[in-house]
Amino acid sequence: MTAEQIVGWDGELSGLTGSLGRLFHRPEPRVVFTQYVEGLLAERAGHVTPDRMQWLLNGSV
Repeated sequence: MTAEQIVGWDGELSGLTGSLGRLFHRPEPRVVFTQYVEGLLAERAGHVTPDRMQWLLNGSV
């Protein structure tokens, strides 16, 4: 996977959670919703915690 693909993936996930985040009136539930979606992705990938997936989406170079 290239850096451009990772940036694209992160952008798509942000777009998804951002577009659905409007359903929440306060910022705190929006954050928890985003964390929940990231956790589901990590669980689907077989990770015990979402840490590795979050690193991939937010911190990988």
